[in-house]
Parts: sequence; structure tokens; C-alpha cells
Amino acid sequence: MTKRKLFFKNTTPSTSCDHVQHHWLSDLSWKMQTVINQGFRAPDTHFCKKVKIICRWIRSVVLQNADKEHTFMCTKKEMPEVEELEHELNYCSVHFASHFLYALEIIGYMHPDSEIRALGIKYYEGITKDLWHFNCETKKQLKIRLADVDHTPVVKECPKEEYNDRYINYG
Repeated sequence: MTKRKLFFKNTTPSTSCDHVQHHWLSDLSWKMQTVINQGFRAPDTHFCKKVKIICRWIRSVVLQNADKEHTFMCTKKEMPEVEELEHELNYCSVHFASHFLYALEIIGYMHPDSEIRALGIKYYEGITKDLWHFNCETKKQLKIRLADVDHTPVVKECPKEEYNDRYINYG
């Protein structure tokens, strides 16, 4: 099986940062930030070697590395192919798998770096379509679903039928 070589870019701002999260997350709704923070945990039920590699990658694009001596962040430059995740994800809880998938979706649609976005979308679409046979959300649907109703005007401006579009087959 061919592995994709990936060089991880440092998304840390050029000035010193006193936050544990990368700066790009501050542009997201609070709901998106909450979901993405749940997505970098590894499964609690069992060890999933390939899923863990992706979890470490998610951590590297979401969090500043507070301890470079340990492997909490992604240290490998080889990422598994989507098909290699199928067996491990089949045995994960739906709760874990959905947070994992949604974190990949948010990274895929919202990260400022195009290479990181492309990898996030590759995993999101591959898991959603190829492994689970679901329809993918569009970026607009994601923004509507995870809008902060009290803070983000997108839901108030969106017609009800468009908001409910996410429950209809996307074609």
C-alpha cells in the first residue's frame, strides 16, 4: 500500500502566541471550536494504530506543541490511506467516530492552509462516502449546522427550507 508523504507546516503565528490553540481557530464559531476539540482525542475503548496517527495529525493542526519530547502530536510523515482506517473505525464508538469525522470536516473546510485543508477533506469525504456510504455536508451546511445562534447571524439570515436542506438527499 502506498503511503502519502506529508510535510507538516507550522501554523503558529510569527509573533509569540500565548494560547494552546493555533490562531486560525479563533475565526471559527464556538460550536466548531468545541467539536474540533473533541475530535483530537484517540478512542478510549481500544488501541487503533492508524486512527491514532490521524488524531495526532489533528492535534498538530489544532494545538501548539507544549512538549516536543513526547509523541502527543504527529511525529510521522506517513499518513494511512482512507481504506486502512475502515477496520479500526468499525470498532470505534459512534460517539468517538462522529467527533473524529467532524473535526476532519472542519479542518477540511476551514483551515487557512490549502494543503492541510486538502488532507482534511480527503479523510472527511473518504470516510463519509467510501467507508460509511453517507452524503457529505457542504461548507455552507457545516457553517449553518455549527453556527453560534447567539453570536453568528448566518442561521437568522438563512431561510428555514435552506437550513433544513441538510436533512434532504444532496443528490
